[in-house]
Amino acid sequence: MKHRMMGFTLVELSVVLLALGLILPAAIIFWQLSERHRVTSVQMDVQQQSRDALVGFLHANYRLPCPANNLQGVENCVGGGQVGFLPWRTLGLPRPEAGMLRYGVYRQPSGAATANAPADRDLAAPRDRMNTLRVRTPNPKPQNHTEAPNPNAPPVPEVTTSLTSLLGKTYVDGPTGPLNPDCRASNVPPGAVGPPTQPCPLAGADGAGAVNLIDICLALNTASTPVVAPAGFLATQVGAQRRPAAFVIAAPGMLDANGNGQAFDGANDTATNADPTFEAPGNAVTNLYDDIVIAASPTELFDELHCGASLSAVSHAHFNVATGAFVLERALYDYRDQLYIAVVLARADVAMAAAGLLSAAAGTLDAAKEMLSAVADTTASVGARSFQIALAAVGIGLAVASDVAAIAAQVDAALSLAEAEKVFSDFAAHTTAITDLSIDVNLNALKADAIGH
Repeated sequence: MKHRMMGFTLVELSVVLLALGLILPAAIIFWQLSERHRVTSVQMDVQQQSRDALVGFLHANYRLPCPANNLQGVENCVGGGQVGFLPWRTLGLPRPEAGMLRYGVYRQPSGAATANAPADRDLAAPRDRMNTLRVRTPNPKPQNHTEAPNPNAPPVPEVTTSLTSLLGKTYVDGPTGPLNPDCRASNVPPGAVGPPTQPCPLAGADGAGAVNLIDICLALNTASTPVVAPAGFLATQVGAQRRPAAFVIAAPGMLDANGNGQAFDGANDTATNADPTFEAPGNAVTNLYDDIVIAASPTELFDELHCGASLSAVSHAHFNVATGAFVLERALYDYRDQLYIAVVLARADVAMAAAGLLSAAAGTLDAAKEMLSAVADTTASVGARSFQIALAAVGIGLAVASDVAAIAAQVDAALSLAEAEKVFSDFAAHTTAITDLSIDVNLNALKADAIGH
């Protein structure tokens, strides 16, 4: 009796293998796409949290953190490095996987000298870059002299194009000494009598306490000037051009797409301190590239921090107020000098009126002499010249009228002089008040710069 063997025929096996051959690649592709989507979602989430942490760090410290040298996540600011790993510990980011992210920050210092501060573009260094305008005021204050114009008139405005006077010429106690832009308790504007109670709330003699978001806004503003990033400074590669970037965060893809044995692909792998160039955000995933990059240009970060309104207020509002106070101060002192001229003219009118009164008195005496002469002639001529008495009487009448007019002129001149002297004296309060206002504008500018945005 024959037994039939149970099993698959070669044809059936071939069909099964063919089906597996069609299904397995599709399953692998589906798994790769699913895993890549999962990895991409995780990386993008870490990147977004890292970006938020960077902006929060900037608000708290008025700078961006320096890169970390390793995966431990502690920033290293020694040497001015621009490229490294994300300093997740420094940022207080509770995600160690963030340490795998590459990080770059724009650093273009202008030099340690105070005069170079307004041009500084080192976004990882806190620096007092804003040189607030201080109106030059007379020191000592103009005095109210009664016999001469004010010897201490407000100074004449000066114009400069130096970066050290970004918002205008500044002065210290003397009319020629430059004012240190650091906001310090001992750095009181000219004309102030002693230091104010809280001139500048600083934390240290180096002026670091005056650093705030206005200073980082100024750095972002100057860093956004070039369209093409200068060689040697942080940028993203957009086509054939390097575009400036305030910071860059690069995450490796799931695979080593370009097969060079490194997690990062393209420029994200080759970026160094000497050539800090990363790939542009939004680059398409290809067989040779699967990294994810997010970046913020200086302009984008400038807008995000609402720097425009702050710098506009500092650069224009205070400038306009200070300039207005300065012009008004100068105008009031000039007007007071005009009042002094009016006093001098009134005194001259009084002297002229006195001279007129003496002249009128002399005329009266002369008319009386003529009357005596007319009486004598009339007597000698036995009345033939009696008409001379009438003429002499008219002369006496005119002389008396001249006396009355001269007395009235003298009284009027005396009243005018008294009024001119009173106005001249009363105006002193206005001129002193405008000088005090100019000094207050200086002090408020220092406080505003120290408090910050």
